[in-house]
Amino acid sequence: MSDINQIYGDMWRNAEEKIRAGAYEMDPLIGASDDTRKGTTVLSYLNKAEGKVSRKIMEFLDALAVQEPEQYYYPENELHLTVLSVVSCVRGFMLEDVDQATYQAVFNDAVKSIGPLEIQYRGITASPGCVLVQGFPLNEQLHQLRENLRRVFRDSPLHSTIDSRYKIATAHSTIARFQAPLRNHSELLKLLEQYRTYDFGVSRIHHLDLVFNNWYQQLSHTHPIAQYSLAEAG
Repeated sequence: MSDINQIYGDMWRNAEEKIRAGAYEMDPLIGASDDTRKGTTVLSYLNKAEGKVSRKIMEFLDALAVQEPEQYYYPENELHLTVLSVVSCVRGFMLEDVDQATYQAVFNDAVKSIGPLEIQYRGITASPGCVLVQGFPLNEQLHQLRENLRRVFRDSPLHSTIDSRYKIATAHSTIARFQAPLRNHSELLKLLEQYRTYDFGVSRIHHLDLVFNNWYQQLSHTHPIAQYSLAEAG
């Protein structure tokens, strides 16, 4: 967990410096009709998990929206944990390029031995363009699941770009993106600081989805490929 803390801490220090200097990043493509970036992802929606994490996140987002109403905030039913990006979003990738039956079979093979994931959501961090909730795995199931997915997709004939951008090691959830100039940098940082160690609770995750998605994981641009319910061991 110390490595994850280090990652989150480094992210926060970099983002704080950029936001304070007005050098934050705005995403011009949110809602753009000509954004064709698509990919495939294994994820879990937080509102389907045991616990009240998604509700507490929405309370935090409500406070953020009062200060910065022009930014992009994820609705509760789109808050998610990215388990693994199988095909990173690229322009021109289409649902017709996905062999759904084979993807389903490979996905099922990877997840069949995995029990429920337990993630402690505690504190927030940021990047120059996003606000994120920090997730800390409480058991080994997320790590094992990711390793299983890496193995089965590597050994399959399916196209994948796993770990091509970076090797995911955390369990964060992106909850807000900057899409317009900030109203007040310093007031935003004060509010974020108040939530740096806030306890959002524990999510016990039983439900996994393999989806065809856009960059922002918006449900209106998401097509389900496979779903799986994680069973208790025993």
